[in-house]
Amino acid sequence: MTEFQDIRIVELNDSASGSVKGPLTSMVLQLSADTPTAWSDSFNETWKGRASVMRRAATACGNRIMSACMPYELQSQITELNKVVAETNASYREIVEQAAARQEAELKHLKATLKYD
Repeated sequence: MTEFQDIRIVELNDSASGSVKGPLTSMVLQLSADTPTAWSDSFNETWKGRASVMRRAATACGNRIMSACMPYELQSQITELNKVVAETNASYREIVEQAAARQEAELKHLKATLKYD
């Protein structure tokens, strides 16, 4: 099993950003890698669960996070997004490690119970 590498926000994808939705601008942040579906789901749930007055909508999918905010808000949005990205990396890594340990235990048990005669 390949070791999970932390996902990071690496840059603003300016060619994909810029569409206006009312007073907000769609900002597309490029991630360091494609995210597994479980990672994206976890990020999205965590972000939605932390609603605050200044928090704008954001969604992770594939190798991007899409956020709608005012351009001057983007840096503070990235600061908050980075916190959730770090938490999501930690929880996803734990899930992957637990799954690997379970699989290893199941194979060990299977090996112990197999008969070859």
